[in-house]
Amino acid sequence: MLTLDIPVEPYWLDLPRGVRVEIRPVTTAVVAAAQAAASRRLGAIRAATPDLDQDMSRGLSFAFLVKALARHAVTAWEGIGDAAGSPLPLSPEAVERLMDLDDIAAAFWDRATAPVAAVAAEGNG
Repeated sequence: MLTLDIPVEPYWLDLPRGVRVEIRPVTTAVVAAAQAAASRRLGAIRAATPDLDQDMSRGLSFAFLVKALARHAVTAWEGIGDAAGSPLPLSPEAVERLMDLDDIAAAFWDRATAPVAAVAAEGNG
């Protein structure tokens, strides 16, 4: 039997370096929007750089996907500041800069997609 044990309300994720982000549930629509945005960005780079290394292309694909997922899912954050130490307001550009940090991006991906992965691991997916 399929169990729908997936969040339906926004919830907080603890990330490295004292960062917390509130995200909306990672639904089919959120993932599809992230995939479309990542595909467009990678397509533009491939068109401009026809000799793009295959490994770099894969790396960019994942980086763009994580950034797009974060842009579509993150609704609030804590523990993010500017150079002066003042809290930094949430914006799409700032979310992308946060996802440029490898440890943050990896933890965000793992934790944001964990509810769906857990359902699939139980044989429910």
